[in-house]
Amino acid sequence: MYKYMCSMCLVLNMIKGIVFDLDGTLFATEYYQWQGWVVPLKKYGVELTKAKYFDYAGKTGGDIEKEIARDFALSFKEGSLLKQKEKLLEKWFSTERIKLMPFAKEAVEYFNTNYKVGLCTGGPRDEALLKLERNDFLKYFESVTTLTDVERGKPFPDIYEKAVQRLGLNVSECLALEDTQYGVRSAKDAGLYCFAIPNEYSRKQDFSRADGVFQSLEEVVAFFEEGEC
Repeated sequence: MYKYMCSMCLVLNMIKGIVFDLDGTLFATEYYQWQGWVVPLKKYGVELTKAKYFDYAGKTGGDIEKEIARDFALSFKEGSLLKQKEKLLEKWFSTERIKLMPFAKEAVEYFNTNYKVGLCTGGPRDEALLKLERNDFLKYFESVTTLTDVERGKPFPDIYEKAVQRLGLNVSECLALEDTQYGVRSAKDAGLYCFAIPNEYSRKQDFSRADGVFQSLEEVVAFFEEGEC
């Protein structure tokens, strides 16, 4: 069962906008995000385990690259490892089937009936649009905000502030749906409400700032349908 703050029940009727995260929330792409680092790191003799990747999941690529260099005492040109990772992702997302998270399509269709719906992803715009177009998801979003659109990505609030602005709403009228603690921090620092739906790559992270922690998008939709505690 999900857990949530009872106060959220009182503000459901104030919510006018839903802002989805992408990787790990709508699309089951965290495996590729992990492997995108694993492959180029092999030339340095570094094995980036799944358990270690848990520390990075949800951060921007630039931040992850810096932390990898620090954690493994590596020396390389800034941006070079990230560039290799992005090229691999472009190849994989262009050729391989991109799986959806459980109930992803049903959730975006449900919220499209009564809310303004936006997307807020910490990945670059070209990568986000590629994934959305290949799954015919672009049509669901009134706005798509990516790392390309801001100077600072998650966990900073900039990206959610811009996403809400593009929806023409106030932050107090919007709910973010996130799968990592860094996404939750970004949304909360921007002033949004935020529900967390942890996955296998983020389940051990700290979600204490979330207004609710759910097991799936289906439970989030059920919570809205019930509309009361």
